Amino acid sequence: MDLQKIQNKLNTLLAGTERKIVFWYDDDAAYAEDIPNLELAEGNKIWQLNDHNWFETKLLLEERDTESNYLVYAPFARPEDKENSLVDIFYYSEHFYTDKLVQVMGDLGIPAECQDEMKKYKKFWNATNTTKFQNLQITDYTPEKLSLGVMCVLAGIKIVSFEELMKKVVLNGTDDNVILKKFAVNKIDRTFWQFCEKQYGYRDTTPTVLKFMVTMVVTYTDNLTDGNIPKEWKTFLSEKKNDDVVFVKNLMNHAASKAVYDDIADVIAHELNARKLMKNIPLENIVACDSFELFDENIIDWIISKIEDNMLDEKITGMTIPEICKARTKLCYHYADKYRIIYLMLCNAFNLIKEVSLHSYYPQLKDMVEDYVERTYMIDTYYRKFYYFMDKIGMGENVEKIKELVENIYTNKYLTDFACKWNQTLTDELYNTYPDMRQEDFYETYVKPFRREDGRDGKVIVIISDGMRYECARELLDNLDMDEKCDAKISHMLSVLPSETTLGMAALLPHKEIVVDENLDITVDGIHCGNSMAERQKILQTEVPRSACYDFDKVMNAKREEIRQMLQDKDVVYIYQNQIDDRGESSRSENEVFHACQEAIEEIQALIRRITGYVSATRYLITADHGFIYKRDKLQESDKISMDKAQISVVNKRYLLSIDRVQNEAVISRALTYLSRLNKVYVTTPIGADIIKAKGGGQNYVHGGSSLQEMIVPVIKVKTFTGKQDTGMVNVELSSFTSKITSIEVRLDFMQMEPVSDARKPRRLVAFFVNERGNKISYDVPLIANVRDIDARKRVINEKFTLKSGKYSRNEDYFLVLADMDDERVEYHRYKFEIDIVDML
Repeated sequence: MDLQKIQNKLNTLLAGTERKIVFWYDDDAAYAEDIPNLELAEGNKIWQLNDHNWFETKLLLEERDTESNYLVYAPFARPEDKENSLVDIFYYSEHFYTDKLVQVMGDLGIPAECQDEMKKYKKFWNATNTTKFQNLQITDYTPEKLSLGVMCVLAGIKIVSFEELMKKVVLNGTDDNVILKKFAVNKIDRTFWQFCEKQYGYRDTTPTVLKFMVTMVVTYTDNLTDGNIPKEWKTFLSEKKNDDVVFVKNLMNHAASKAVYDDIADVIAHELNARKLMKNIPLENIVACDSFELFDENIIDWIISKIEDNMLDEKITGMTIPEICKARTKLCYHYADKYRIIYLMLCNAFNLIKEVSLHSYYPQLKDMVEDYVERTYMIDTYYRKFYYFMDKIGMGENVEKIKELVENIYTNKYLTDFACKWNQTLTDELYNTYPDMRQEDFYETYVKPFRREDGRDGKVIVIISDGMRYECARELLDNLDMDEKCDAKISHMLSVLPSETTLGMAALLPHKEIVVDENLDITVDGIHCGNSMAERQKILQTEVPRSACYDFDKVMNAKREEIRQMLQDKDVVYIYQNQIDDRGESSRSENEVFHACQEAIEEIQALIRRITGYVSATRYLITADHGFIYKRDKLQESDKISMDKAQISVVNKRYLLSIDRVQNEAVISRALTYLSRLNKVYVTTPIGADIIKAKGGGQNYVHGGSSLQEMIVPVIKVKTFTGKQDTGMVNVELSSFTSKITSIEVRLDFMQMEPVSDARKPRRLVAFFVNERGNKISYDVPLIANVRDIDARKRVINEKFTLKSGKYSRNEDYFLVLADMDDERVEYHRYKFEIDIVDML
């Protein structure tokens, strides 16, 4: 540095009305020869340190001459504080440096009071680091901000945030941490741990990332369990609990750090002997805590025990078992993804058992059907979903007990009783004269009018899913309702008997008369109708010349142009899906039938979307040839009906065909004259849910009989729309009346303003608090608005927020922000709040 510039800077430092002392440690003695030539302003004196005059210097400055200004020049590096007898004077004096750091300070606009911090990290200030530091755009420099900026550059953080810095350090691992190594090389490691103590209350003589995380996780757990942690953990607690909660929650919530948190939490649980000690924490204290997955294991064990003991009304902190399951699968719970399937499985088990216990039977046929299609079908859905989720997680010892209970209640208390009462109601006479929609009227009632709906002819595509029972169709309906380009409505038909593929498919074709002989050989208006696609198409084309029948997979796998060629110039198209029946009827795959149901639902929706986009077809009917009965447990001999089959033409596990009525108290015979007076055949079906003893494979998946599950056939009428639709997402608004916060923790209510529908789709938001400068002062809280219920009370979302520690002013504005979960830059609402918290430091 030019000597004249040095003089000017020194005179500036020594100027003023108060006495000044300026220390100048010249590490390399580069200016030792120039000191005698310095011309300081009048009244400013120069004193040079050497190896022998330290005491004399102290005596001079503090006793002999306490009025004059002094430049204390030392032609050597500043010693460590513990070896420096002038350290007390140094710290209340001004400091001057002349090396390249001073130039850097000038370039960056760093004030003189930060010179000591600059000097501490002199290895840091190379050209690359200096540029990165400058890009942080720090304003209002302080020694603390400068140190934080240095650490952020070393850690690769592009903003000045100790929270982000700490997160990056944690993400680099608890062992052999690369960032901490950089801190040590640049002699800023001690400063880093001092920041940890100030920000998060972590204090340790031998600090490590793992021990830091122990403090953070234990403090987080203590906060969410209302202080009910094991006494052995109390020593790890930090006084900065709100900042710790915010840090841990953000670490849990972000995709980049979730897995790292899991690994660390597992290590901490092991180190703290958590599996043993957690059993002493009451469930009411852990039901809202998600720091360790052991909490979920304890809650799940409790749910299983209550279901096993039929204590279905038991609660934890006022929450029922389904409410607990729903809460623990919300995105705000860290382990929700990991345990989601088992909670859904248990929730379906609970709902099945509860619904069966509440179920009542209606004596009238019409009432029984209406009850089934409005409510009781859900028991079959719960059963299907239970096994669908159970198959995903496997059957452990505790799951096996629930499975046995579900199977017993579904099979013995619901399915068998319901089938018996239904068959007692559905007499031969009532079946022949059933007044509501019948499967054999499908074409005339649905297809024909749909072609001419809205006063103009249109293409109708009929998708027939072999074996799709009514309850599966209700789930498909729910999925279609979520598509803004679909308008879907469901109804039902009573199937033909036997409720099997050949006759069911024939009944769905246009016809005047269906004739069935004793061997299940079928003719439709004189045309043979077996299971041949060509025969079905021939029958369809007698009514609609411009029509066709296709296999579902052929259409699904076709290219755009191929689909156009298949469907162009066609007025009616029948598409046959065989996902469910094909899997269920094989003894090797019948236990996969519920997975096949799920795939069938998803594939139909995908095909409708595809065809609509490719050929602008907008009218669809989705139906089935029959439903089915499925029971998971292997059937016992007592579940099989033995028959004298001498006069029986066709023997199936769920039906018989014969010329004469069969006499047996376990079965019921009905005449097929309802299809045609030419029919002289009787169909005989079990009164209950048992099967008829017969040769052949699969016995768990059956159809052909006369249960509601087999006979109630769905019809979904779908209209699709091309182009952009005038639809949107549901709105979410803050519904809490308060706009003033007086505690570090606050619970707020949000209202999903409309139910989810075909016109209003779900919305995924994230909520958080910010100050006037836009800095976050809380952790992110995910809000999923996906409720369909029209009851507004069931669309309230209650969430808890924790604020960071700091000074909050009643004169400053704070805001609650509701933003898009996938892009926080997209804000939907911003609510103004006042924060009035005493001593929040």
